[in-house]
Amino acid sequence: MRAPDTVFFLALLGTVPVAAPLPWQTAVHRAIAWLKTSGWPVLVYVSSRLAVYPVAGLDALITHRSLAGELCVFDGQWYLRLAAHGYPDQALHVKSTLGFLPLYPLVIRGLASVFATPPLGAALLVSFAGGLVAAVLVQRLAALWWGERTARRAVTVFCLFPGAVVFSMAYSEGLTLPLVLGCLLALASRRWLAAGVLAALAGLVEPAAVILFPVCLVVAWRHITVSGWDDRAARGSLVAPLLAPSSLAVFAVYLWWRTGTPLASFEAQHYGWHQGDPLALLGQPVARRMLDHPLSVFGYLVNPSLWNGILGTVFLVAALVMLVRVRHELTPGTVLWTCGVGAMTLWSVMTLTNARMLLLAFPAVIVWARCLSSRRFAVFLGVEAAVFLFASGITLAGLMLP
Repeated sequence: MRAPDTVFFLALLGTVPVAAPLPWQTAVHRAIAWLKTSGWPVLVYVSSRLAVYPVAGLDALITHRSLAGELCVFDGQWYLRLAAHGYPDQALHVKSTLGFLPLYPLVIRGLASVFATPPLGAALLVSFAGGLVAAVLVQRLAALWWGERTARRAVTVFCLFPGAVVFSMAYSEGLTLPLVLGCLLALASRRWLAAGVLAALAGLVEPAAVILFPVCLVVAWRHITVSGWDDRAARGSLVAPLLAPSSLAVFAVYLWWRTGTPLASFEAQHYGWHQGDPLALLGQPVARRMLDHPLSVFGYLVNPSLWNGILGTVFLVAALVMLVRVRHELTPGTVLWTCGVGAMTLWSVMTLTNARMLLLAFPAVIVWARCLSSRRFAVFLGVEAAVFLFASGITLAGLMLP
């Protein structure tokens, strides 16, 4: 046997030291390992985005609007305005940038500055990348609950859900969902500091993320109850609920300094968008006209946003029934998060339970992957894909709230 062959076989046996891999080799190996575990969500997510962008282009041709205008309709314009100009220096009881939380616009501004790109480009980059991370984390969380096969089904349902159009728009869910999913995964693995930090950051992106505070509190209390107060590790779980609301407290102090009241954001949402006051629905022009002219109700029945909310509410109720049935398979806090987000959407007279808010209540979306048989799941997926394309089209055309 030749000398090189001898060295090779001795190296295999471990008797001859082998040179450590180069940094680029380590990076390649890690990338391959990541693709083996995350290749399916990446493939499904990217495919879903490739389906949305042609729809946006077709909408732009039909409506004679710019593609950029298609991708920043509704709240997207407010986020871009906040990223460019910041908050006003006084509280306003009308629609204003005060009605939006600061982290997503701050990330937009930072990326736009670093990469010298327009704010819209930075916003779309955050949404796309955040949606990709969310898809990967959905698979990991679903695999923890139901195994790898069902997890692949779950991530497919997630990526093709109608509300997922926001991952191709200037909307904050691309930042909110990775933080929420990361928080729930951290709670499941008892990484209390990480869970608290992620919950705090999520609270600066989306109002619904305030639900993470009671989620962290309930999970920590459950851990203390099981392990006992004398267990130091159990007491450490209180770090998560203590950190979760801290960012909102800091934001309130900032608003107090800037506008003179810590409730400036709440007031803008309350008076400008009538959030948190279901009775305000009766004061809306649409409601007043319907009360004065009952026959005109038929004209509002063709409103896509109305049907988005009605069908979304039916979907949520059905999904919650199934979620409760499999609650013992879920990690602590999952059902509370879903019910909390659902309650917040029903409390809002502007959005109801639309597809975008259902996406935040993601367990209600992916539970269908667990509870449907293979044949029914195939039918469900086909219908979902069709609705996804249709809803994306009318949303990007500005005809329906996402």
